[in-house]
Amino acid sequence: MIDYPANLIQFMDRFQTERDCLEYLASVRWKDGFDCPKCMNSHYWFYDKRKRFICTNCRCDVSVRAGTVMQDSKLSARIWLTAMWLFATQKDGISAKSLQDNLGINSYRSAWLLLHKLRAAMIRSGREPLSGLVEVDEDYIGGVDADGKRGRGSKNKQLVAIAVQLDKVEAKESHDSLRDYRLAKIRAKCIERASKEELHAFITENVAKGSTVYRDGWSGYSGVDQLGYKSVVFKASKAKDESEKLPHVHLAISLLSRWILGTYQGSLGEYHLQAYLEEFTFRFNRKTSTHRGWLFYRLAQGAIATVPHPYEALIEPRKIPESRSDEEV
Repeated sequence: MIDYPANLIQFMDRFQTERDCLEYLASVRWKDGFDCPKCMNSHYWFYDKRKRFICTNCRCDVSVRAGTVMQDSKLSARIWLTAMWLFATQKDGISAKSLQDNLGINSYRSAWLLLHKLRAAMIRSGREPLSGLVEVDEDYIGGVDADGKRGRGSKNKQLVAIAVQLDKVEAKESHDSLRDYRLAKIRAKCIERASKEELHAFITENVAKGSTVYRDGWSGYSGVDQLGYKSVVFKASKAKDESEKLPHVHLAISLLSRWILGTYQGSLGEYHLQAYLEEFTFRFNRKTSTHRGWLFYRLAQGAIATVPHPYEALIEPRKIPESRSDEEV
């Protein structure tokens, strides 16, 4: 049975000590009970001084944070779980400065690093692709230059491909128009160019074969039909304005831009934009969840399943290691 606090009061009662937090992380990591990595023994005793789990059979010293995104962190497990709660349960997220002030973290860098590691943990390996009716488009996302210039000429904007899955509106008897559907789930990825190679790769990575892909007439989408999709072209002449052409994906772009502006004042580094896209996707795709504690649990799962992300890997433009699969946790 999935175990998580339902509200803030339950969270405060549940995680009062470092041991409470470590044992909870252990229950997330070892779903069927403690599993010694050396002898596979299922019994342990907890060594308070070192905050480790000791196998009763071979005396193996096990850290529940080893091999996870929390590895080598000097912050306590209690700080990590509290940060997960604040980060996951607040509707629009939390800035590194606010997290630093709320948890009494010594440095802004530590708070910033913690949040970026949690963003990495939001990317769930093996997540289901979008399916059914899917709108796809690309747009420039980011802040405003010092001279106030906006749009494609703005140097600190980055091209982002976005796909949105549509669900039927139950109150509607017929679904002849895209406006009879609602925006359900999204996927977003930074791309260098709106080329056929990059757009096709984005679609095959995020949309299930056999889905109906609604897109505009841009040449980069040509040939999508040969990839196993039914392609429907929305031409500009059929829409009175941009909001009527592919309305759901443009709504998603608008919501994303407003979220970046409202929560982070539009100030996002180009290299880190993908991490913020993953955060927005995590929040949006779980917007209908009635239990905020469930989001906390999913984030804790992700933190356990995600490999270590050292500071250097998060600030330098190089490949981040891939997450472990659930079977490896």
